[in-house]
Amino acid sequence: MKKAFAFVLALAMALSLAACGGSSSAATDSGSASGDGSADKVYKLKVSLEPSESNFMAENWREWAEAVKEKSNGRLDFQFYYDNTLVDPNAQYQQLVAGIADICDVHRYASDGFVISENWKLLTAGIPADQQVSLSYQFLDEFPEIADEFKNVKILAHTYSGGGAYQLLTTKKEVHSPADMSGMTIWCEADWNDFIMACGATPVNTPFSEVYSSLQKNMYDGLMIAAETLQSCNFAEVCKYITMIDFCYMSGPGHLMNMNTWNSLPEDLQAIITDPELIATLEAANHDDGFNLEASSIAWAQEKYGTTVVEPTDEARQQFLDLLTQAKGTLAKKLDDQGLPGTEMVNTVAEWSAQ
Repeated sequence: MKKAFAFVLALAMALSLAACGGSSSAATDSGSASGDGSADKVYKLKVSLEPSESNFMAENWREWAEAVKEKSNGRLDFQFYYDNTLVDPNAQYQQLVAGIADICDVHRYASDGFVISENWKLLTAGIPADQQVSLSYQFLDEFPEIADEFKNVKILAHTYSGGGAYQLLTTKKEVHSPADMSGMTIWCEADWNDFIMACGATPVNTPFSEVYSSLQKNMYDGLMIAAETLQSCNFAEVCKYITMIDFCYMSGPGHLMNMNTWNSLPEDLQAIITDPELIATLEAANHDDGFNLEASSIAWAQEKYGTTVVEPTDEARQQFLDLLTQAKGTLAKKLDDQGLPGTEMVNTVAEWSAQ
């Protein structure tokens, strides 16, 4: 990751040295500035992240920030806050708009008007793993209604999700097809309730802190979650099997910037902070690191606990995808009823899932 950023930065600086001598000065409400002219003024931006400091996405954002700082000759600097310590985790978007943070890792919203964003996982799930980022940009291009939800902020990168996919972990029974899930009780995030029910199972959404003990007590037959939790949450100790349903969803607009902060920056610094090569390197790193973590977690579980990995047949995999599309029907109608192209969006994702 560091070598990738270093290479991109060196290339970018070689091509754009002249861009670092901007002529205008801008005041900023949220960043601290020093110096009288824009060539000397330092903008220190507060970055709020949901992951912990040791998370791979946090590390990748720090490396992006270092590359931006270097390219701006120190005129852009960043102070990071982890684990939602700067903003209310249930109102990330609203507090970003209010200027509590300059850049925020937004996953939750505290008011109406975000029906697409709040259902992003289910809406965009099922796409090919290697197109999580590219299809995310394409989705926004095809459906401007998505961008409308972000009209009060500046989208910096499509990093709502890192790499990796939702898989099915089970305690006592291998699952090879949806039919094998009939009668099971599966913990999942509420996003996936309709899919779990479409498979003939019962979804439960109890607090995550209770999941491990509930699996131990045989209250649940499994859970639908990212595979890295086999190791990070030690679910491999209680789940003997993992079925690779590979439900990837689009990376999505994730890291957003306060619009006042954005407008306060001189044009040359705006160009640096949105440098396409630096952003693309960041997005690729989050994607690749996520899938590497998934693979290493599965390997760890196999070695330590003898976890069995189940790879569905092509026919069974298509059955899972068909039921996923079916499960999106309620969401599609909800969006349609609000004048949004819900059915069209669901059908578009289904077409891309078949690639």
